[in-house]
Amino acid sequence: MMATAFAVRRSGVALVGATEPDLGTAIEDLVDPGAGQLMTLFWLAVGASILLPRLPYGRNLLYPFALLGTWAHEMGHGVAAVMVGGRFRRLEVNPRLGGQAYSSGIWGARRAIVSAGGLLGPALAGGLIIVLGSRQQTAPWVLTGLAIAVAVSLITVVRNAFGWLSLGSIAAVLAPIAVYAPPGVRIFLAQLIGIQFCLACWGTLDYMFTRNFRRDGHVIDSDTQEIANVLVLPYWFWGTVIALLSLGVVVGSFYLAWMVPAA
Repeated sequence: MMATAFAVRRSGVALVGATEPDLGTAIEDLVDPGAGQLMTLFWLAVGASILLPRLPYGRNLLYPFALLGTWAHEMGHGVAAVMVGGRFRRLEVNPRLGGQAYSSGIWGARRAIVSAGGLLGPALAGGLIIVLGSRQQTAPWVLTGLAIAVAVSLITVVRNAFGWLSLGSIAAVLAPIAVYAPPGVRIFLAQLIGIQFCLACWGTLDYMFTRNFRRDGHVIDSDTQEIANVLVLPYWFWGTVIALLSLGVVVGSFYLAWMVPAA
């Protein structure tokens, strides 16, 4: 009897003959995943992102990733400020997943770019992480680069104690995982971080469609209202534009990472 043999692109399954799955095979797939298991790791990361917040203590498990999303949001503001000729002075994050980026030398239309940077920045970074983190060769570099970026931000712009302690701990954990963890663990972690970065935008939909909010007794314009102050159209219009752009980034990164055959 002839053994069946066929193969499809990396988002599908490769089979040669018929074998019974066992625990040893499952562990081997995690340590050295084949083409058919890579996309499974992505969907596991998606499932964790959707299900864990709905389970008891699930949010606690995702807390470090949500904190990274807050960091990415504030870094997006700061990096955008530097790109338009301003100064990124400091960054703060707090235990309730809030934060603030302080910049100077920003005026006119540049204010709209800086405000949009905090909303689009995490989605763009998350899309890049999803694409590069889907390859066994590049996933370690993605995690290493992220650990280095967090560490550099601690030295240059993070200026509150909680930010130092929490983000420093995250960088200290990411670095050895990038170097020593099995390939499957690296890919899963990279996909989970990338997804959480993308969700950082959609998780703040209420904020994007809010005109202003209160902080320390002061009324402060939201990022989308800051954009509206410069570009005339209402804040809800810019919230819609940014939400659609972020969705486009997610779809595009998924396609590049998992639907395009690996070279």
